[in-house]
Amino acid sequence: MKKIVLLIVFAIFFVAACANKSEQKKEITEGSKKDAITIEHSLGKATFDEAPKRVVILEWNFAEDMLALDMQPVGLTDIEGFNKWVNINQKISDDVVDVGKRQEPNLEEIAKLNPDVIITFKQSHEKIQKDLEKIAPTIFYELYTEKAREDQYENMISNFKTTAKLLQKEAEADHVLKQLEEKYQEAKKEIDTLQLPTNQFVLTQAFSANQAPSFRLFTQNSTASKIFNKVGLENIITEEKTAEYGFIKANVEGLAPYQDALLIHSVQKDDPLFNNLKNNQVWQNYSFVKEDKMYDLGGDSWLFGGVLSVETIVDNLVSALKEG
Repeated sequence: MKKIVLLIVFAIFFVAACANKSEQKKEITEGSKKDAITIEHSLGKATFDEAPKRVVILEWNFAEDMLALDMQPVGLTDIEGFNKWVNINQKISDDVVDVGKRQEPNLEEIAKLNPDVIITFKQSHEKIQKDLEKIAPTIFYELYTEKAREDQYENMISNFKTTAKLLQKEAEADHVLKQLEEKYQEAKKEIDTLQLPTNQFVLTQAFSANQAPSFRLFTQNSTASKIFNKVGLENIITEEKTAEYGFIKANVEGLAPYQDALLIHSVQKDDPLFNNLKNNQVWQNYSFVKEDKMYDLGGDSWLFGGVLSVETIVDNLVSALKEG
């Protein structure tokens, strides 16, 4: 009888032990799943066991994101163009490999880098999704969906936060965004002291096309317009509130409805735009020309960039308004 009792007790302990081990195994498995990083993007979903370290970037915005998080990609498209057009405080390291053009990345060079992840825009490289994903999981961000077009600034910030989640740098991203908000407040205070003739503006990226002046006028949904709003300025352009690229195109005559606003412009130094306008009577009769309400933002202000370009734009704007 004692033997039977002992066997029953032993069996109970054995079952309990097995159950305990099973529960521990379950907890470990669930813990591993919780540690996995899952990123939903515009063309699917990608899951990573740990934060990617070897990152290839095919669009410049996301190189800015990495630099803002104190990281460098292993590969980037058109590094020469990035260094020319993207005026930011941080720089791409000399050991980052150029992987071809933004429109036509070099898949062979990308594969040689053995990346953990590739990051790009859907609109740029959707057609080569399968080729890219043969090399590494690829994150495709959205740029021109209806939701993204409504507020391109918020779309840019959302992409930055997602990249930070992917790279497990969320605390660093929060710090970057906090500093950016502080910069807006400081800039607004400085601008308030300038007593500008108006707080309404029209922002243009202007250039000469076959000697003819051409103007991109940034609409209210653009990143640049949102930045200017944050420092106390008001975009006078009210039409095309969800313009696909964040701007509308105009010739000299098309500026007429906005002539009473501040004209803030970004023009390349070697562009003959203003020389070509010296004898243009329509241009010379505009209020912003006659009343000297024109402000040079600088040709190196990248108006389509990420969080670091935003910092540069704010600094350049304050300087331009001060200089008059």
